[in-house]
Amino acid sequence: MAVRKPFYAVLCAVLVGAVVVTGAAPVTAQDERLSGAGTTTAFNLVEQWRRGYGSPLAFAGIGTAAGLAEFAAGHVDFALSESTFAQAGIPSGRPSTYVPIAAQSISVVYNVRLNGVPVQGLRLSNATTAKIFTGVVTRWDDPAIVADNRDIALPSLPIRPVVRAESTATTRRFTDWLNTVEPELWQAFCPGCGATNTYPSPPGMFAIAGAAGVAAYLRQMSTNGAIAYLERSYDYPAFDLHQASLQSGAGNFVAPTTDAIQTGLGLATSAADGSVDYRSILTSQNQGAYPLAQYVYLVAPTTVDTTRGALLGRFAAYALCEGQASALHVGLIPIPPARIKSSGAAVAAIPGATAVNCGPSHATQSLRTEVVAGELLMSVEPGGVALPSPVMAADGSFLTTSGRLRTITVTDTRAGDPGWSLSGQLTDFTSDAGSIARGNAAWTPILLEQAPGQVITVGPVTDLATTRVLAVATRGAGTARLTARLDLWVPTATTAGDYRALLTLTAI
Repeated sequence: MAVRKPFYAVLCAVLVGAVVVTGAAPVTAQDERLSGAGTTTAFNLVEQWRRGYGSPLAFAGIGTAAGLAEFAAGHVDFALSESTFAQAGIPSGRPSTYVPIAAQSISVVYNVRLNGVPVQGLRLSNATTAKIFTGVVTRWDDPAIVADNRDIALPSLPIRPVVRAESTATTRRFTDWLNTVEPELWQAFCPGCGATNTYPSPPGMFAIAGAAGVAAYLRQMSTNGAIAYLERSYDYPAFDLHQASLQSGAGNFVAPTTDAIQTGLGLATSAADGSVDYRSILTSQNQGAYPLAQYVYLVAPTTVDTTRGALLGRFAAYALCEGQASALHVGLIPIPPARIKSSGAAVAAIPGATAVNCGPSHATQSLRTEVVAGELLMSVEPGGVALPSPVMAADGSFLTTSGRLRTITVTDTRAGDPGWSLSGQLTDFTSDAGSIARGNAAWTPILLEQAPGQVITVGPVTDLATTRVLAVATRGAGTARLTARLDLWVPTATTAGDYRALLTLTAI
């Protein structure tokens, strides 16, 4: 695969939120533009979706509560929110449903240095985390922290717990977790609170406004000893903050990786209105589940003009299908395949919209592959088309291009129908001018066609930093055809050149 046309580095600031549209007159059936408001977490993601969606779209990153209020008042077509109306304390008489459309996690991030060297790989049990954020543990060499990190040298340094100054859905999710895993500690600190949108800030706590403000505070050399809870999208990639591994329901420590967050989300349960209950993550014995995963909901009307509903359904279809890979570059997570299916079905509750069934993309891209001979055969559609030259993202923070792999055909005639697995491994993109890390590429696996009786599950939307599964067949006898959408994000500092990479596919 190749990026043929030269492109030029442009230095731009990372855009983490801005107001594009504010509440004005209620939307009407005659308006052609979709409008939405809500969490700042999703602002950069919506900027990516706006380009691919292809129709006028305005989104105001004004916060979860404010966005829900705008939706309830009929000023916007949809809201994006991590909370329900009840959780945010926003009254609403507008009939609506919650459709999980994006995902991320809350990380416990820290700036701790010993003799000027950052401490890395920190592990925090439920009890230790709760003690830090309730003021029970106040120093980094406290025995509770040492017990969690016996292989890590810790400084004799005061802890600076940082909390959000304003009411936020992030605080509610974090305090709900504290109240669930360590109720005695949390209730002693905040009697009767339970989950709260506003964090108590007694002496010793540092209350900072905004997620970007918290991230910027922790980056300072002068804040050695600081620790905070923060949306993953704000500690990746621009702020380069260290993240602690937290305790799973099984008792082991889990880092907030893409796979661990998706595993956790796969354990969550849904209510009739589409909202998600995360408590089952905390009781699961799955050792790979990160506990503080969460969804971003598309809050959509269930009574609306069918013309506007159809527009909203088309936007939801793009976001749930082709748009999922864009989440990786802005620090969010593609939602698990099973949730994509249920969210797609939920879109049908919007008048004028139809259920979403994610099908193939239409862009093309060339690849080379090795074919495994024998009764399990694999071939790739001949010919090749280079990836289009990358173009600047809306926020100016990177260049992006996308395409589709040539159709892959897998034929299995082996006796006993043992099944098969198809995986891919990508090299870095290289040229005489430099390289682009393979982790900047992501794919969205797509099943195009399968034989009667075959049982095939496509892999998740994920980056290609390591070997990834494109599909697994538990019953594979017959012929199946597959492909994948490929997205590539190119740093703006990349030198112009002809960059090439090799994707090796293996069927076993």
